[in-house]
Amino acid sequence: MPLHQTGAMTEHEHRWTTDSTHSTSEGMVTYQRCRCGEHRVALSAPILQAHTSTRPGRGR
Repeated sequence: MPLHQTGAMTEHEHRWTTDSTHSTSEGMVTYQRCRCGEHRVALSAPILQAHTSTRPGRGR
């Protein structure tokens, strides 16, 4: 029995599963893989959150 596939691989839609995710200064890095053996690394830009502050005695 051969260890490799002798026929042509069929194209398919990858079904990515996440192996790990890490927060970095550049954003969120995600390492993913597909059942077919393909791997990919995705980088998401950091999410900037607006901070609001309230001062006692001021308002409305």
